[in-house]
Amino acid sequence: MIRDRIAIDLPSYLHLLTGHYFKDSTYYSSRPDGTDDWLLIATAAGTGEFGGQTDSLLYTMSGRVVLLPPGSVHNYRTDKACGKWELLWVHFNPRPHWFEWLEWPRHHNGLMYIDVDTDDWDDFLACFKRMFTWTSSAAPHGLELAMNALEELLLRCHSLILQRKQLRDARILDVIQYIHQHLEDDLSVDSLAQFACLSSSRLAHLFRDEVGISPLQYIDLQRVEKAKQLLVRTRLPIGQIAVSVGMDPIYFSQRFKLHTGMCPREYRIHLPGSNVSEVESTASK
Repeated sequence: MIRDRIAIDLPSYLHLLTGHYFKDSTYYSSRPDGTDDWLLIATAAGTGEFGGQTDSLLYTMSGRVVLLPPGSVHNYRTDKACGKWELLWVHFNPRPHWFEWLEWPRHHNGLMYIDVDTDDWDDFLACFKRMFTWTSSAAPHGLELAMNALEELLLRCHSLILQRKQLRDARILDVIQYIHQHLEDDLSVDSLAQFACLSSSRLAHLFRDEVGISPLQYIDLQRVEKAKQLLVRTRLPIGQIAVSVGMDPIYFSQRFKLHTGMCPREYRIHLPGSNVSEVESTASK
């Protein structure tokens, strides 16, 4: 659902909202229910930490970019041991064709992040700084230019992820490709294991090592992402979309809301960039 902007300490904005912070050891941000948008945070200097328990903390330093999807817990602060954190951030609502670029590796507590090579880091920071400059400018097309800088940043991130995927176990890459080609089918760990000529337990172990989450979690995420695209790009009834991505229409709204923070109907109505009017048949219910 669309969140109360005051309650989550986030103003209303069009397309993206960005900033550049220099924070001391007292800085802390907490949104237990997350937000209704995406948040990208890059560390320019110092150290930050994500998570609320010592055994599940994710530390971020120069060269690391963290991505928080809608509905995920926001719990981050300056690392007290370091005492300072310079971060560049952007809240944004993706253009429809961006969603496939937002499939990032997941940390063990569900956080998504990538580490950028030192040689490329200046280019990544330059994208953030251009976003900040254009959103703060009164120049014509400033907002569009800021969105272009964000698109370049996401493309750079996704390109890096794809390059590193080439180092993965070829059997797991085949399984991932199979999943994407058969999302509408009744996928199970056993069926994927049979496809890969592995035992179910071996596949589950390898998949988690390579991807960071279980095969079933990955399938669930991909189905939701495909459903997002169909909700924005088509006028298909919601029930038909559920079936086309391999999800039971009875439970589709519940699973969709778990990942996005809003039900499919709300997502279709409120997502910026959607040109789909909310006129659906009873099949969508």
